[in-house]
Amino acid sequence: MNKYQRIVVIVAAVNIALMLLFPPFLDNPIRRGVFPSFEGFYPLVSAYGVKRIHSELLTLQIMFVVINGLIAWLVLDRQSAKGDLPEFRYMRAIGIFLAANLALLLAFPPFETYASMVKYEAPGFDSFYFVAGDKRHRNIFIPLLYLEVTLVVINTLVVWLLFNTVRRAEVFAKERILELAQALPPEQLAEVSKTLGYKAIHPAEDPQQHHEQHLGVGPDRRRYKDPRYRGPERRTGGDRRLKIRAA
Repeated sequence: MNKYQRIVVIVAAVNIALMLLFPPFLDNPIRRGVFPSFEGFYPLVSAYGVKRIHSELLTLQIMFVVINGLIAWLVLDRQSAKGDLPEFRYMRAIGIFLAANLALLLAFPPFETYASMVKYEAPGFDSFYFVAGDKRHRNIFIPLLYLEVTLVVINTLVVWLLFNTVRRAEVFAKERILELAQALPPEQLAEVSKTLGYKAIHPAEDPQQHHEQHLGVGPDRRRYKDPRYRGPERRTGGDRRLKIRAA
């Protein structure tokens, strides 16, 4: 399990825990012959035993989270033979996941119950139907759809922030190791650069380059290829600061 898969597992586990702590409940109708309907989400410790849990809706919620987590797990399972995780554009993948989930929610929105012509009843949640099916003439149950879209967007932002944090920490660690490795011989530095995935350039041993360190002058940390940049290398030549100092 790599660190990105671990994030997916943690986010999915937190979502399932929240769903179990705040499950959907059914109401307790007073009239005879009236089936219980969806009433809302309540804390489990306060409503359990007083109201019945809407087990069908809770099952759909958990299945939705598990399926998304499983797909993300399989997409992130891209380790090479050496155990390294190849470079991938996780922002694009997260955007695709967000668009696919929103499209699925809008294609199968929650609909309201049929309006009764005998007695007045407040509209409530009935079930999920295809938006272009035979139930399209019903009204969409806006509160539940709004809650679904909000949770999907929040989860997407949380995953993006966690992925970005992990990626920045990984790149910073590699850059720090490469800076410390500048004092190594060229052969060892090339091996370290190859292990980290950087194309480092070891400075040549030139006596004129050994000068006193002061503000604005130091080792050029830009003399390696950034793995996040996928375009052609546009930098040519050596360190211009050394040329200016020599002149």
